[in-house]
Amino acid sequence: MGVALLIMFDLAIRVSDLELFYANTGAVPLTMLFEHSWNDYYISFHAINGLWQVQFILFCISWFFAVMLFMGYRTRLFTCLSWLMLLSLHNRNGLILQGGDDLLRMVLFWGMFIPWGARYSCDSILLPHKFKYTTICTVATVAYLLQICYIYSGSALLKGVEWNKDFSAMYYVYGLDQIVYPHAKKLFYYPELLKKLTCVAYYFELLVPLLFFIPFKHQWFRLAGIISIILFHALNGFTLLIGLFPLIGIVTSIGILPSLVMDKLDVVFFKMKATVSVSFKNISVLINKIIRWKTPVYELNKYLENAKTAVLIFLIVFVFDWNFSNLTFIHSKLSDGLRPLGYVLRLDQNWGMFAPGVFKDDGWYILEGITKDNKTIDLMNEGREVNYKKPLSVTALYKNDRWRKYTENMIINYNTFMRGYFCNYYKRIWNETYPEKRIKTLRIVYMSEFTVPDYKYAPPIRQILWECIET
Repeated sequence: MGVALLIMFDLAIRVSDLELFYANTGAVPLTMLFEHSWNDYYISFHAINGLWQVQFILFCISWFFAVMLFMGYRTRLFTCLSWLMLLSLHNRNGLILQGGDDLLRMVLFWGMFIPWGARYSCDSILLPHKFKYTTICTVATVAYLLQICYIYSGSALLKGVEWNKDFSAMYYVYGLDQIVYPHAKKLFYYPELLKKLTCVAYYFELLVPLLFFIPFKHQWFRLAGIISIILFHALNGFTLLIGLFPLIGIVTSIGILPSLVMDKLDVVFFKMKATVSVSFKNISVLINKIIRWKTPVYELNKYLENAKTAVLIFLIVFVFDWNFSNLTFIHSKLSDGLRPLGYVLRLDQNWGMFAPGVFKDDGWYILEGITKDNKTIDLMNEGREVNYKKPLSVTALYKNDRWRKYTENMIINYNTFMRGYFCNYYKRIWNETYPEKRIKTLRIVYMSEFTVPDYKYAPPIRQILWECIET
C-alpha cells in the first residue's frame, strides 16, 4: 500500500512538468533522447510518441494500476503492470532520476514474486483460504532483504576518504546550497559536529544491514535496524532537498517489519477489521462486475514453482554480482556478458550517493533574458532585474527535486547537449506566457561557487552555459 501511494505521489509531481520532461515540445524531446541519452536495451512505452496528450494517457494508466495495487486487487498482476509502467517512465527521461527512483523500481520488481497481497487487501478478503500465511520466508523475501542491504552497505563501500578517514564529507554536504534547506544550513558552522555526523552516517550505512542477520533476538534486532533507517531518512528529508528518496527509504524498510510488530498492529486494528473487510469486499465485488475478471488463481504447479525459484536464485546472484562489481577494486565482473539483461529489466544499479566524494561545484542559476528594449531580466525570479547576489535560499529556486536534478546534470560537461533544448523551451514558454515582457535573447548563466575546504571562500564565477538568440 505504501509503495502504491508513493507511485501515485510521484506521478502527481511528474505530471506538473509533463511537457517539459516528457513531450517533444519540451526540453527532452525524443530526438535528443535517442541521440544522446538512450540505451538500445531499454523498453519504454513513453518513448513511442512525443505528444503530451499521449504521455498524459500513459500517466493515467499508471495511476489506475497504482490505485489497484493500493487496494490489493489482483495484487500480483497490478504489481507487474505498475513495475512495467515505472520502468517505461524511468527509461523515457533518465536525466531527472536519482537513487530513490532505482530503489522504488527494484522494490516493485522483487514485489512481483512476493505474496504481499496476503494481508490488508481485497485479495485477502475475497480469497481468505488462499492466504493463510503467518510469516513469509521465500527466495523472493531474501532478494528483497538483500536489496535493502545494497542500498546502505553498498553505498558505504563506494565512499572515499572524505567519509572514512578525514570525515569531512558532511562539511561538503551542508556546504551545498543547492541541496541544503536554509534551516539546516546552520549545521555547516559546527565543524566538530559535522565530523561526528560524517562518522555516524558512514558507519550506520556500513553496519546497519548486520542487524537483519543476527540469529538471537532476531526480531528485536531487525526492528532496531528499521527504526534506525526511518530516523536516518527522516533527518535527511528534513535537511536536504532530495525528493521522495527519504519516503521511499522509509516505506521500503516497513516492508520488512518483524512479526511481533505486525501482530501488535493486528490487535490495534482488530475493531476496525470487520468494517474494513465489508467495505473492501463490496469494492472488490463492484470492480469484478465492472472489469468482469474471474477470481484470480495463485497456485502454480510444482514444475512452475521450481522454475520460478531457479530464476529468482539466478537473479539474486546476478544483482549481487552487479553491485559487487561496482566496487573500485573489482576488475573481473561475472555479469559483463549478461549486462543487456540488466538493462532490459532495469536491474542495473549503483548506490554511489555522495560517493566517492561529495559534489563540490555548488552554485545557482540565473536565466538572463534580454527584452526588445534591451532590459536584462531574470526569468527564474519572475522577470525582475538581474541580481548576481546569492539568493537567501537556493533550494527555493527549484520547483521540485526533479528540476534540481535536471539542472545539476546540465552543469556536467558531457551533458552540454541538454542546454540548447532547455534554453529554447524556456524562451518559448516565457514569450507565450508574458508577451508584454517578450525576450529576444536568453542566456543560461551558472554562478559557480566551488566549495573549498576549511571554510575558505571562493567567489562566485559567472559562467554562460548557453545562449539563445532570436533570428
